[in-house]
Amino acid sequence: MSRTFKLLTLLMVLAMVLAACPASAPAAPAAEAPAAADATAAPEPEAPAASEDVITLEFWHAMSGNLNELVDELTARFNESQDGIVVNATFQGSYDDNYNALLASFETGGEPNIIQNFDIASQTMFDTGRLLPAYEMGDLEGFDFDIFVPAVRDFYSDENGMVAMAFNSSTPILYYNVDMFAAAGVEMPEGSMNFTEFRALCDEIMAADVAPYCFTFGQVGWYFEQILANSGGLYFNENNGRTGRATEAVFNSEKGVEVFTFLTDLIKDGYAPNLSSTWTETDSTFQTQQAAFMIDSTSDVSIIQNSEFAVKTAFIPHADSSDRNGVVIGGAALWLIDSGDAAINQASWDFMKFMAQPEQQITWHTGSGYFPVRTDLADNPELQAFWAENPNFVTAIEQLGTTKTMLDDGNVNYAVLGGRAGPFPAIRQIVVQAYSRVLDDGLSAQEALDEAVEKANEELSNYNSFFQ
Repeated sequence: MSRTFKLLTLLMVLAMVLAACPASAPAAPAAEAPAAADATAAPEPEAPAASEDVITLEFWHAMSGNLNELVDELTARFNESQDGIVVNATFQGSYDDNYNALLASFETGGEPNIIQNFDIASQTMFDTGRLLPAYEMGDLEGFDFDIFVPAVRDFYSDENGMVAMAFNSSTPILYYNVDMFAAAGVEMPEGSMNFTEFRALCDEIMAADVAPYCFTFGQVGWYFEQILANSGGLYFNENNGRTGRATEAVFNSEKGVEVFTFLTDLIKDGYAPNLSSTWTETDSTFQTQQAAFMIDSTSDVSIIQNSEFAVKTAFIPHADSSDRNGVVIGGAALWLIDSGDAAINQASWDFMKFMAQPEQQITWHTGSGYFPVRTDLADNPELQAFWAENPNFVTAIEQLGTTKTMLDDGNVNYAVLGGRAGPFPAIRQIVVQAYSRVLDDGLSAQEALDEAVEKANEELSNYNSFFQ
């Protein structure tokens, strides 16, 4: 079987798997979830009329609502900055929808020139054979990839360099109702709480009867992944798939069970409502003051402006059995699909560079909550003034900046680099299903994760067979 045929077969399999995933389990935060049939959504700006000498590019993304408007604004800014390229930005739905659409386009044709694809799709993107890596384009002109935040740069790199262009990076943080905390006579601890400290805080809040629940969260795979990493646990073997192709899921380890028990017990013991696999209901439960605090993406900072009470932010918790390790890069990056035409590829690269420039990153960060991907913006006067007035935007930056990328023994901390595996999007959904196995079917956390790992390993085996 030829490599090309095997690749096409693989992409069809992945597309079918993602299409079969439940629509109620989006891979993106509420601000990034599909905004279906939104009659109030602003119309997409019309692209300038293209002449025969103008290169027209197709850019697919997964940003909805106000984020869609920001993407349109930045795209229009690029189109107006020169007269040789016109970029059409198209919202494709959630991260999963966008990912699925790309895989299908490789089979049917009509793929975009640039796609925004999410973090856990990285291995699949590497494996497609359809990319033009960022480092190849950058090396031709001496582009400095050291401008990027190291955690972001390393996440989207292979052994040769940065493959995708950093764009929207996020981490989860805690959001809490300042008024409720004051009424309960408690304060959010500095730094990161362990699980025991977290539950003790909830006990105080519940005893004060300031809300029906202490905490609220959706049963989405991302939070389990992030709290597992913060607790020093691996998701896959081969050092999270970083030193070799992942062949087994290992999130049913003692550390993984500790994390999953913590999360499911919050619901079983009445500290948090059973919201199933949702993003939006987490926000609504918090904003209607049914819970004192919640976990969500940094890209959900609009909740601070849209709430009728004071909101502050804090770091996510970690296991009792570990020190705080830190967080894994979330969000997405821009990937250049090789068109086979040097002029079109160069135009695509020009657009990707533009989106990472300081002016665009400042607009994006201040409007979305995604943190800047450039290190040279740390002392930017405009951002310094913005952060002084909006300190909640700094929490994610500090949480990432204090992430322990190296262990005390000098070895790489692969837990906080994040897992990398081809079928990761499908495996994330398997973990989502594990919640109901505990909460609805009465399995223990160990039993549910053992079952999930067995299914995950089957996905890994099927995927990896295309590369043997």
